[in-house]
Amino acid sequence: MNSKERVIKTINHMKPDRIPLDGWFSSTIWAKLKNHYNLQDDEDVLERLGIDFRPVVMDPAPDFRKDSRFLEFVAEEASFSSSDYICRKVDERLYEDEWGIRIKLGTDGMSWHYAYHPLQDLSLKNLKIPDPTAPGRFDRAKEKISHCTDKFMFAGVSTCFRRGWLLTGFPRFLETLMLDRVFVEKLLDHLLEFEIQEVKMYTDLGVNMIKFLGDLGSEESLFLSPKLWREIFKPRMKSVIDSVKKKDIYFFLHTDGNIEEIISDLIEIGINVLNPIQPECLDTVKIKQKYGDRLTLHGTMSLQKTFAFGSPDDVIEEAKSRIENCGYNGGLVLAPSNVLTHDIPIENIIAFYDYVREFKL
Repeated sequence: MNSKERVIKTINHMKPDRIPLDGWFSSTIWAKLKNHYNLQDDEDVLERLGIDFRPVVMDPAPDFRKDSRFLEFVAEEASFSSSDYICRKVDERLYEDEWGIRIKLGTDGMSWHYAYHPLQDLSLKNLKIPDPTAPGRFDRAKEKISHCTDKFMFAGVSTCFRRGWLLTGFPRFLETLMLDRVFVEKLLDHLLEFEIQEVKMYTDLGVNMIKFLGDLGSEESLFLSPKLWREIFKPRMKSVIDSVKKKDIYFFLHTDGNIEEIISDLIEIGINVLNPIQPECLDTVKIKQKYGDRLTLHGTMSLQKTFAFGSPDDVIEEAKSRIENCGYNGGLVLAPSNVLTHDIPIENIIAFYDYVREFKL
């Protein structure tokens, strides 16, 4: 069974030969993995780990691309799945994306934060919407898809919620949702149009899945009330899904935090896969029991505790527990719950991928 067949069986709640694997890696970890396996090619490392997913990314427009730079401190390109971090250098530590959003590196070269939001004054006159149809944007993606016919291909797309707060600033965006809903709705309509175009470009290329990116909650609860999310963001996400909904296209949502209040809504509008089912704030077994016949759980492995502070045996034991309690009838993809950063012991990473890759169902 190849990777594409394995993942499709899993999402359709049929039994694969083994649990599919995924993962995201910082450049530091990726270098350690290459050294550990004595490999230089990214694809060879992904094969050795047993990762079944392959990302494609929309490139910047030609006039932006000529002086752009991939921000390797965020994630290694082998697991990179969003155009949001393809930025051009403004100065030694400051980078800007096509929307005018700026990221600033920490002095350690690895930490970073958003330093500038172009709509922080809540004026749409400063809104610069990139053209997703610009020449050359999808050339590399098309080539990669043509060469990875046995892999499960996906593309990452920022949700309207995420793009909205990136443009205005997070506290400002939440505040404006309550105080100036007219402005927010106008902004979101512009973002929705872009998102639909972007998704259609990817699906026309032949990706198997669209991966929506946008955290909706803290470890305690949603960032906004379920009522407000249902009024403003749910119909927009549904319209994106409906615009390209085909039998052979799947939809994935990445959101950290405790978002259980809206899981039924996500399933209703067409989300097939939910990530990361963060075990620090969601009961993975409960989620499987309650939604597992309609939803694939992706992630579920504790990055904050087990990967960071456990032993290889602890990681294996958690993986074994997930397979036993959440892996029945398909519907489970195992991965760390977020990016594997430089402080994660390499022994824990190797133990995890070796164990799951060799575990036959």
